[in-house]
Amino acid sequence: MDKSLYQGCASWLQHGLQALGHDIGQRATSMNIAASAQPAALHKLAGKSAAVPVEDLHLALLQGELARALEICRAFRAAQRHDRASVYARLLLPVIAQLGRDWSEDRASFEDVAFAYSLMHRIIETLGESDTPNRRGQGGLHLGRVIVAVAPGDAHDFGARVLVKHLQLQGWDAQFVDGASTREIMPLLQAGPVDALAISVGTDSAFIGLADMISEWRYAQASQHTEVIVGGAAIVPPFGHYSFLQADQVGLRINEMSEHLLSQMMHGRYGRWSLS
Repeated sequence: MDKSLYQGCASWLQHGLQALGHDIGQRATSMNIAASAQPAALHKLAGKSAAVPVEDLHLALLQGELARALEICRAFRAAQRHDRASVYARLLLPVIAQLGRDWSEDRASFEDVAFAYSLMHRIIETLGESDTPNRRGQGGLHLGRVIVAVAPGDAHDFGARVLVKHLQLQGWDAQFVDGASTREIMPLLQAGPVDALAISVGTDSAFIGLADMISEWRYAQASQHTEVIVGGAAIVPPFGHYSFLQADQVGLRINEMSEHLLSQMMHGRYGRWSLS
């Protein structure tokens, strides 16, 4: 390869990873705060007593040890037999936040952090593959259907991916759509009733054209009960500033989504039945 071309590619890659690391660092830190704010009663219900191996997983990822990282995640999840979703909220989210701080505070090189992020993607996918059959085998539990989408053109999808796995383990039929595939949202909404469409916005640039898209998605949906929820690192208080998006809910954190959806379902928001 021509030397100048090689240098140009290397410079482009470094610039992209630096921007990615900065944005994910901010997003992950906010997710970590949300995860750490979970009620203590939730952990007691699951019978937790062992420490969460955040530092062990963090170190394994920075050292590029995928097998070790998976072993840590699987062991922790096996110990949480009554709350399998906790592996995402209590272990993965804090580690994502720690990786973000490693980058923003220059404690690790961008190559190491970028590689650690790629391993984290692999872990989320691997855990999800093993979670799906277990979820389907739990008495056919099906609370409803949710689409979790990353805003068009947005590449920051860790929070959205974690949310999907968390909702699936809670009994929701949750489907992930990345920022490069938002054209798939329209046919998904038209194919059948969708209880909620959750949109993750990680950067300010992702707001461009989003309000028009939300309007189109509302018109296309097969069910008029679909709730549109917008969240992500780019959403900051006061949430009233985002009324232009015409969303039903703005600013819900990952650990609030499951409770919100269940509450809405129980009060008949999704047009099926009400327990109120």
